[in-house]
Amino acid sequence: MKCLVTGASGFIGSALIKKLILEGYNVKGLIHNTKPKNIDEKVEYAKGDITNIDSIKPIIKNVDFVIHCAAIVRDYGPKHIFEEININGTKNIITCCIEYKIKKFIFLSHLQYESNKITNHYSYTKKIAENYIIEESKKKDLPFVIIRPGNVYGPDAATWVLRPLKAIQKNRIALIEKGNGIFHHTYIDNLTDAIIASLKSPKATGQIIDITDGDNNYTWKEYLNLLAKLAGKPEIKKNMSKSTALFIAKLFIILNKLFKIEPWVTPMAVRIFTNQEKISIEKAKKLLNYEPKIDFKTGMRNVEVWLRNENYI
Repeated sequence: MKCLVTGASGFIGSALIKKLILEGYNVKGLIHNTKPKNIDEKVEYAKGDITNIDSIKPIIKNVDFVIHCAAIVRDYGPKHIFEEININGTKNIITCCIEYKIKKFIFLSHLQYESNKITNHYSYTKKIAENYIIEESKKKDLPFVIIRPGNVYGPDAATWVLRPLKAIQKNRIALIEKGNGIFHHTYIDNLTDAIIASLKSPKATGQIIDITDGDNNYTWKEYLNLLAKLAGKPEIKKNMSKSTALFIAKLFIILNKLFKIEPWVTPMAVRIFTNQEKISIEKAKKLLNYEPKIDFKTGMRNVEVWLRNENYI
């Protein structure tokens, strides 16, 4: 069976490719401008632009499965860029999947827990893409699975490891609402296990499945202070209310638009850091026989080893 992984140079895509190779799959990786950090000789890499359907048609032809990881994953930026990549790019891939009768299409989406009213471009465009996939599957033969991961961390993770670590090292971090928001930690190996299980499981077809490590007990305060300890920094004492954090975040978005100043915090981040909604993985257990193999303590030990080996700490 041949799998195409889009976003093959990214954190999730590259980890997934390694796991697929170990599972015995024939793998093709779609890359855009960034080359993979570690080239695997067993992988057929192809360069293409998902926003240009003609460039990806020959890449998707003759594969059995498509796992769509490519996206612009940011919590701020021009709306049209998110729409072009996360919506139109996904539509192009789906068009090709339908034309070439792909056996299963796996879409990496985003937990929708942080707000009933989606106010950021990333969550908005992921939701629009999800709706499009579901509607197309009703009209045409498109076997799909939508996977919604939590906060994916582990070795090589930029968003939920390096970004907060660097903020801590620069003393540019504060807890929001005392850091009591739930950290929906999702170790990268657990996520890739779930994605591969969704390829194999007939029961998963046509389903939206949330994936985390299944533990709703850890807070952002605990996680961020673990990173602070690894960085040799004192416990984070700074704190602000959600309303104050949102005001500062919205101000940063304005400054970014006017002067290209990189935000220290964004409205999306505030909602994630203050989230109190628990996520259940019972559906994943039932449909995928999913059981997270790496618990939080083991995951953090692995992160520490990687950070030290790469001289980040």
